[in-house]
Amino acid sequence: MAIGQASDTPPETGRTGSRFRRLTLVTVLAGFALIVLGGVVRVTESGLGCPDWPLCQGRLIPPLETSAIIEYSHRLVASAVLGPLIVATCAVTWISYRRDRWLVAPATVGLILMLAQALLGGATVLTGLPGWIVAAHLALGEALLACLILVAVVAYFGPPVLPRSLHDADGGLRFPILALVSGLGIYLIVISGSIVTNSGATGACSNWPLCQFQLLPGGGLPLIHMSHRVVTVIIGVIFLYTLYVAYQQHFKAPQLRWLSVIAAVLFATQVVVGAATVLMNFPPELRALHLSLATLIWGTVAALAILSLIVSGEDLPEASNA
Repeated sequence: MAIGQASDTPPETGRTGSRFRRLTLVTVLAGFALIVLGGVVRVTESGLGCPDWPLCQGRLIPPLETSAIIEYSHRLVASAVLGPLIVATCAVTWISYRRDRWLVAPATVGLILMLAQALLGGATVLTGLPGWIVAAHLALGEALLACLILVAVVAYFGPPVLPRSLHDADGGLRFPILALVSGLGIYLIVISGSIVTNSGATGACSNWPLCQFQLLPGGGLPLIHMSHRVVTVIIGVIFLYTLYVAYQQHFKAPQLRWLSVIAAVLFATQVVVGAATVLMNFPPELRALHLSLATLIWGTVAALAILSLIVSGEDLPEASNA
């Protein structure tokens, strides 16, 4: 099946059905919404609006307090929206597509990550929001989102094919490998940003692009904050090069070109939002937008990496049915 042409034939004779594809897409959107809500909880300092778990202040229905409503909305989306969607996705893969390991494996891992995320979320609240647990909570959430994206991309476009070697005929890194490296780099940026927030280093650098007019401040919280910016610059160069290469791959699949353009626009917007966040004294709205954009970039590069593996597989006839 060609890239971009999703078949509506039943699983016995073709790829995935249209209902399942829509289910995977809705699940991805719910996963993104949950991370955004988690960011809102964090920047509004509403994490202890419900200091107990799984209830909220000992009640099933939260009190009419802003922090409690924000925190409980996050829990509600997780338990009543995303959770059932992941369970349904996993159940369908095991029932209808159990021979397709590229659907069954990530869907199952996603279910496990969801359960771990729920337990970690409860532990986060019950232990008073320690920074390292909050960062781990975000890391698990972003990993869960990547699993959901993998299921959706495979459902729409077919299974990936892993490259047989790291290098192409010219001796350079194969594009799928480059895309995977960039994806891991973006993941590192997201987690390092969470470390900045949870360590209390958010306001340690009050100007931009330098920190207190220094490239590398002496130590402490300013160094933690500035390290995030330095990591972003280094990985950003690799990321932009990856997008340039992806843009040149349009003859294989136009989706690569579109994803590269979208990711480049998101990255540029993220840099502007990050600078504005610092220069405007870290308003909560911009901090929440900053995390949302980071998650969008992470999701886009994850889809790009997966799709590049599918495209490379089409160039290997003997592996096309893998």
